[in-house]
Amino acid sequence: KQWYQRRVAITAGGAAVLGGSLLATAVSKEMIVLDADVLAGAILFTCTYGLGKKIGPMVIDGLDKYTASIETTMSEGKQVQIAAYEEAIAEEKAAIESLQLAGDIFHIKRELVQIEIEAEYRRRIKTVHTEVKKRLDYQVELENTKKAFIRNHIVAWLEKEVIASISAEQEEANINQCIASLSLLAPSQ
Repeated sequence: KQWYQRRVAITAGGAAVLGGSLLATAVSKEMIVLDADVLAGAILFTCTYGLGKKIGPMVIDGLDKYTASIETTMSEGKQVQIAAYEEAIAEEKAAIESLQLAGDIFHIKRELVQIEIEAEYRRRIKTVHTEVKKRLDYQVELENTKKAFIRNHIVAWLEKEVIASISAEQEEANINQCIASLSLLAPSQ
């Protein structure tokens, strides 16, 4: 009994055996046809998945670092602008104290400064978004071009190999077989 339990723990159950046998049956009965296109697709999928797993984190880290540097630069510029605007606000406050009747002008100018800060911030955010989108679109186009190149290369290679594998004797035998089949199908006169 202990031997059986150890054996079951090692083989991980009958589900894998059932799945494997069903897959083998489907392939042997040609329910699933494993031709060159299926194998090429499986290889292409495996390579793409592997590259995504290997290179994906590096690309993500690079883009995160790039985005962080852009945000840092933007926040530094924003802080400089905010400091400059705060200095301008301080000067305006001094002028308002001397001019008791200019209270409304100060509020209007403060709102305009905030609107300018917000407009500049939004403009920079839009610029960052546009640049990141361009880079991502470039990466997508690069991947699509690579896939198309690989696909075209595989198709050309398969065509060349199939044509090269047909010998003159095989071609002659195929033509004779076709003629014989046509003569059997044709009504005898």
